[in-house]
Amino acid sequence: MRNVLALLIFAAVAAVAPQRTAEAADGVGVSTLAVPVPERGGTMDATLWYPAGPGGQSVLVGENAFFRGVSASQDAPAIGGSRPLVLLSQGGLRSGPNIGAWMASRLAMRGFVVAMLRQPDPHSQSPQQTLDEIWLRPADISATLTAIENDATLTGRIDANRVGVLGFQIGGTAALAIAGARLDPASFAHSCDPGGTEVDCAWFAKAGVDLRAVDAVRLGRSNLDRRIKAVVVIDPELSTNFTAVSLSDISLPVRVVNLGSPKAIWPGLNASALVQALSNAQYETVADATQFSAFPECKPQAAAILRAEGEEPLCDDAGGQSRAEIHDRLAAMAVAAFRVNLSR
Repeated sequence: MRNVLALLIFAAVAAVAPQRTAEAADGVGVSTLAVPVPERGGTMDATLWYPAGPGGQSVLVGENAFFRGVSASQDAPAIGGSRPLVLLSQGGLRSGPNIGAWMASRLAMRGFVVAMLRQPDPHSQSPQQTLDEIWLRPADISATLTAIENDATLTGRIDANRVGVLGFQIGGTAALAIAGARLDPASFAHSCDPGGTEVDCAWFAKAGVDLRAVDAVRLGRSNLDRRIKAVVVIDPELSTNFTAVSLSDISLPVRVVNLGSPKAIWPGLNASALVQALSNAQYETVADATQFSAFPECKPQAAAILRAEGEEPLCDDAGGQSRAEIHDRLAAMAVAAFRVNLSR
């Protein structure tokens, strides 16, 4: 997946700022919040998605040469009331900055406030630094929640007792870490050995990345944030590298979703074993999906471009449902889980 993400990131960088459009925003507002991230030694931007009234500037978020953008109203007035918050952790160590916008928009349309942190530009990182993202992303989630709690303009808009995390791929790894799962550095160091998780191993090898060079103390630390009340993960990476003890100690409700039929799920993303390891987990699969279905909807020419470049079938799903329909189904799963598990 690394090669295609490197290709896409060039197009995605141009889409960091929302583009103006006359398309209706369907009652979804979007704004930006500066988040201090102490472990990164700086500040990062989070995009807030929320139920909105009329007003604001219509924009397309995430529009680029490959992906369709998501419509929203920039800085539209929020509809009143205290609402549950979902912290959305995007997938892929080299994913585009708005890759989860489709999910954020759907959750906002259903009454949630969603915070999606804009991860660092991968072109600014060395291959070895990408390993640090594994332990930095859980810290980012906690930092985002702290920034939201400390922002006076959001007072009364967020119910601090109803906070969940939704994560895709490495974002799913971070979400599980926030719930209390702890990675085993020794297990992770062998994840590219025969029989390991094999997540991004070809890219690591090509880049000369040594999995044994990761900061074992930070990788294996606890990232538990007790402010989080529920977790939804979609195709989480490294799920077999968590310690059994830490998984058994998690009492939060966790909804685990894998994309694809049971026999077609990529081994590195297969999280079916979590349902036995966690005390309060539910597991589902989406048979019409593939590991690429969590990406945004592709533009008509995108699939042909990828084929011509010999890249992975990023725009292909398993058939039977369109990507938009798969996105609707995934959003419905997340909404159902959070409505039950973030109830008062």
